[in-house]
Amino acid sequence: MEHANRILLLVASAVAYAFAFPPYGWWPLALLSVGVLAGLLHGARPVHGLMTGYWWGMIAFGTGLSWLWQLFGPFSLLLWGILAVFPAAFGWLVCMAQQRGVTAGWRLAFFIAVAWTGTEFVRCEVMPLKFPWMHLGLALEPWPLVSTVGVYGLGFVCMLTLAAALFRAKAGWVAFGGLMIVQFDALVVSERVPGPSQVKVVAVQAEGAATGTYMSLAKEAAADDTELIVWPEYTIPIDVRNVARSELEKVQAFAKERRALLVFGTQTRLEGPKWQNTALTIDGTSVLGEHGKNHTVHFFNDGEHGKTALPVVTSLGRIGTPICFDCDFQDVVRRMTLEGAEFFAVPSMDAASWSERQHIMHSQLFRVRAAENQRGMVVAASSGVSQIIDSHGRALKSLGAMKTGSLGGTIERRTELTFYTRLGWLTPWVALVALVIWTTLLFFGARRPARAVG
Repeated sequence: MEHANRILLLVASAVAYAFAFPPYGWWPLALLSVGVLAGLLHGARPVHGLMTGYWWGMIAFGTGLSWLWQLFGPFSLLLWGILAVFPAAFGWLVCMAQQRGVTAGWRLAFFIAVAWTGTEFVRCEVMPLKFPWMHLGLALEPWPLVSTVGVYGLGFVCMLTLAAALFRAKAGWVAFGGLMIVQFDALVVSERVPGPSQVKVVAVQAEGAATGTYMSLAKEAAADDTELIVWPEYTIPIDVRNVARSELEKVQAFAKERRALLVFGTQTRLEGPKWQNTALTIDGTSVLGEHGKNHTVHFFNDGEHGKTALPVVTSLGRIGTPICFDCDFQDVVRRMTLEGAEFFAVPSMDAASWSERQHIMHSQLFRVRAAENQRGMVVAASSGVSQIIDSHGRALKSLGAMKTGSLGGTIERRTELTFYTRLGWLTPWVALVALVIWTTLLFFGARRPARAVG
């Protein structure tokens, strides 16, 4: 009976974890879920920890990322299984550490936190098949601590205080309760004052339309004093500078008519058959700059990787123009911010043939990147979700998935750098290095008998 209850608890906690993410966003379930998982690992043998973490991950990812089946069919089982390897590694590490004497208090809490953050960070940003969805810090969006230690650091702090509370560390519950109070106060009570410098923007949401359609949709939302218009990724899926010059001239004429800058998705032809997915920034007379997509999408023909992440210098200030998947990862937006980007204009593509839930989940990653670096962001997605996001990661306006239209508003220009942008982004790297060193010392050091807990 006890074994059956543990299985039911495991399944329930894994399913609950999936509901912590959009479109539901019940973030307390994420803390409850990982707390239950840590409890199930307490005192277990490493092999049991491995299997517990694996099945927890398989159920959590299979539930939360069920839309992968629509894209890949039975191959999704393999993808969910690969993602589940990382909570499995977490489970094995925690149980191995307990076997070797790390059994309670802050010492165990710190090991659990570095094990969780390290394995999660490898899954999201280090392994070849990077997959930065459904990690703990992301579920807690948009907690203000994110501009200090980032989403991975936020996951670390929450796991640390939660584990300390669970495993009887002195002041563990006090630390965890204090964290909840601070974050709740910052989210619900405090008002954020927008920056003094505002840029009037318009984002167009359409997929596979003619250039004239994008122009018409932009006009619907654009006031006479609109300064920046953003169109989606792959708006003109051909090299407009070398192959389709007439299209570029048409778009520039539109920008000149509107007296606005325009950022849109196109392609750049490289050597031979190679090409690059490009965000082009223009005004009415010239090309002001470009960005080649750094993070191309796995399993899709998305061009060659771009290698630079620089803002475009314009009359409106320095604009960062990452493309879609670039914002799934922490590096491109952060590097552009360090190089002086004052706000971001993001062409994005979420195909209409993909699940609406996938669109909604993806939209969260743009808000997190804005919050980490405290930069306003306007996102034009092909079939949604297009957003105007403030520098604290809040969507001021959005256009839902599977719709065609446009939206207008303002975003802030900012130049100050957050602690995260300067140094806080190193938090998961520090956790990963600490995990490797600590695990090596435990695994190859003299084995100490586990102390009784109680």
